[in-house]
Amino acid sequence: MSTLLPLAADYIERMANPVFGIATNEDYAIKFGKLLESEDFEARLREEIETLRDTDVLSSHGWLWLFDWAKSTSVDLDQELLLRLFHEWASPFVRAEIVQLATRGFQGETGVNDRTNVFDFPNGFLARIMIDVTRPGEGNNLERERSWGTRAQSVLVAFLQAGSPIALDAASALLRHRWEGQRELLDFFWVLHDSLDPETQGAWFDRLNPPRRFDGES
Repeated sequence: MSTLLPLAADYIERMANPVFGIATNEDYAIKFGKLLESEDFEARLREEIETLRDTDVLSSHGWLWLFDWAKSTSVDLDQELLLRLFHEWASPFVRAEIVQLATRGFQGETGVNDRTNVFDFPNGFLARIMIDVTRPGEGNNLERERSWGTRAQSVLVAFLQAGSPIALDAASALLRHRWEGQRELLDFFWVLHDSLDPETQGAWFDRLNPPRRFDGES
């Protein structure tokens, strides 16, 4: 790692982490803003961030700030790094931020909601997540079901929260994909669906084209 990124990481932590207090947050935000006014500093920082591979460089607060900054400045983070961060975070809302960042440049076709196989999903980043979450786990049947119940539901919510066309396509594909945990995931989706207002229910149904009931048998 160069000498620039640790310096930037310290500034980011002190302006993004509320544990330091509002006064310190604001002070370092001003200091970091002045650093960014230097084209050389910003250019070097962008270059180092785009080549970043270590998930331990920043704290959770630092990563959240960096996600926002990367989106606002069109900085591209490494896809493998984003994939590792996605799996390290439990919050579907933070995962949604990662999905938006990783897929913002997608140029393929969207709005196709009849895909039933996650293996040939057109976005590789989302396909890898779905393949991983539907892969049979270790342990007995009950342990696998609990694992699926946590992982697949969290991924589905993250896709829905991301809300972009390709993320919603992924949510549709995940719901329609035939695998051992499909029944549990569909049960979860319909409970979530029924908690929404009628207008949102209709929008979800039209956009996601979900199976109305579990139909795992051919």
